[in-house]
Amino acid sequence: MNQGNDLKEFDDLKILGYTIGETSSYELQMISSEVPEIGEYLSIYDDEGTEILGMVENVIRGNRITNELKEYGAISKLKEFEDEDEIYTISSIKILGDTKNMQIPRRPPKPLNEIYKTPKQTLNKVFANGKLEVGKLISSDIGVSLDVNKLCSRHLAVLAITGQGKSNTISVLLEQFKKLNATVIVFDMHREYLEMESYSIDLKINPIKPKINVYNMHPDSLMNLAGVDPSASIQRSFGRRAILGLNKEHEEVEFNSVEEYINSILNRIEIYADMDEYKNKLDSLITLKMRFEDLLAYKSKITAINYNPISGIKENRINIVDISELDEESTDLIISYFSKEILKDRKKSFWNTKTANPIFIIYEEAHLVIPQNRPTKSKTPISRIAREGRKFGVGICLVSQRPKTLDQEALSQCNNFIISKIIEPKDQRYIQQASESLSEDLITQLPSLNVGEAIVLGPCLKIPALVKMNRFNGVYGGEDVMFDELWSKTENDLSDKTLGKSIFEDEEDEL
Repeated sequence: MNQGNDLKEFDDLKILGYTIGETSSYELQMISSEVPEIGEYLSIYDDEGTEILGMVENVIRGNRITNELKEYGAISKLKEFEDEDEIYTISSIKILGDTKNMQIPRRPPKPLNEIYKTPKQTLNKVFANGKLEVGKLISSDIGVSLDVNKLCSRHLAVLAITGQGKSNTISVLLEQFKKLNATVIVFDMHREYLEMESYSIDLKINPIKPKINVYNMHPDSLMNLAGVDPSASIQRSFGRRAILGLNKEHEEVEFNSVEEYINSILNRIEIYADMDEYKNKLDSLITLKMRFEDLLAYKSKITAINYNPISGIKENRINIVDISELDEESTDLIISYFSKEILKDRKKSFWNTKTANPIFIIYEEAHLVIPQNRPTKSKTPISRIAREGRKFGVGICLVSQRPKTLDQEALSQCNNFIISKIIEPKDQRYIQQASESLSEDLITQLPSLNVGEAIVLGPCLKIPALVKMNRFNGVYGGEDVMFDELWSKTENDLSDKTLGKSIFEDEEDEL
């Protein structure tokens, strides 16, 4: 076998095992005396000396003598004469491609081909060329860095059950993004990142209050915000008439506050109520008036006028939209509004300058805003960004602990995945449907992953990897509460503590 110059580069190559049985261009089996680890990388050299990379996806150990024995007594006696030579190890290897171009070989490796543990030089070449340092390979101390361009343009999904490190992963990514002076916006459901602090770098967090411009809202969306029943056709007809008529006659700058704008809508509704031709519609008009009065009373914290959400986003900063105190309906409206405006702004910037102005959007608890089986306001704009965003420099990250409830179309647009422990089989199958790179053997590894470990795959990494994610060097809000320590504190210890200050306290006047 002529293995060319590739083998000459490495002095420490050691044969780990040999291919056995039938081989293919995609998978093979190896018999070895040593026991490789799941996720370990192995190298095979073809006749031209090209190094082909494989990953251990499953390992089976057996004993030729005891395989057929089913009696405890016989086994216990044989234990005294145990012979290591009788123990064999068979591993399933997934072929990932050659180390130069990561292309699957056209010819399968020969049976009895030597298999080597992949040299560190090769692993560094494959895994350490990206700009986002996220962790190390589980099977070695080789660092793993992701390609930021392919991560953002091909979108990302971060998936795991609760408590397995999603928040830590996002914190690590945010720190890495800041080192690149990236523009990032996070819709923070639980105030995990608003006050996060890195001990390594100044993150320069830019907090953004969740506001929505009532003047620019579609009449139906404004009535949704006011709580007008979607099936109340009479109320919606009058409401649409009042809003469109007002906006036609008056520019946004003519209104000094949300209250002034909504009161103008109320005045028009009152005019309709006083008209004889609408006396038979009086009950509907009174109810409609009450809904807009409720809007002023209960939704003033998230409404604004003469306001553009884009103006609050700072370039080259980590922007956090704190939506932790909003109800589900208001959260949906805010995310939908911001998402539409961001895509519209980036499109306009691209068309005017012929250059993209990149931004990366992180949607926490994505299953709540783009669910699979019910409509939301956010689903359409987020799905649109997933389809069109890369052309205009808009990337997204969907974060969820309930993958099977995520919208399948949006998830399938995410080509990159960081998947931590997933136990539920339906969740596993749902993810597998969205990712062609997630093999059956990798799926079986998901339940056994430890906290902080993840399968990383997609264009952001040349080949799939089992990764021990870096521990974020700082503090964020997603870490587990130590119940026993807090309960053990005396009343005096807790007397000066509060549950936290509202993001809306001491709020400035309407924008």
